[in-house]
Amino acid sequence: MIRSLGRLLPLLFIALFCQAVLAAGEEWQFQYKPLAGAYEVYSGALGEPRPAGKSGSSLAIRIDKDAARQIFEQMERDTPNLCPSEPGERMRQKNDLTCYRTRSGKHTCYVGFDLKSGRSQAGHIC
Repeated sequence: MIRSLGRLLPLLFIALFCQAVLAAGEEWQFQYKPLAGAYEVYSGALGEPRPAGKSGSSLAIRIDKDAARQIFEQMERDTPNLCPSEPGERMRQKNDLTCYRTRSGKHTCYVGFDLKSGRSQAGHIC
């Protein structure tokens, strides 16, 4: 009896572990969430924007609140903030995605897209 219990114990553990993994996987589902932010469609350079035209347009996107916080936290390491808007502001940047966290905990992210090519580009400048 003890010998058969010793054989069943690892199987029972594996079954419980698999059940826990499956149950945890069922709790999270990919789902789009509401997004706080703003956007602008423009032509020209971001530093000197003009009204959007047919020759080429860009899209600048600002992401705020929970989405910005989640993005900021996933980006891992801070990068040097060369133009902070306030003392203690932290910055994280990956290619054309830039996120900030103020000392008070407000998060904001920026990204942009060239609407002709679809390529990402900066969504804001200092």
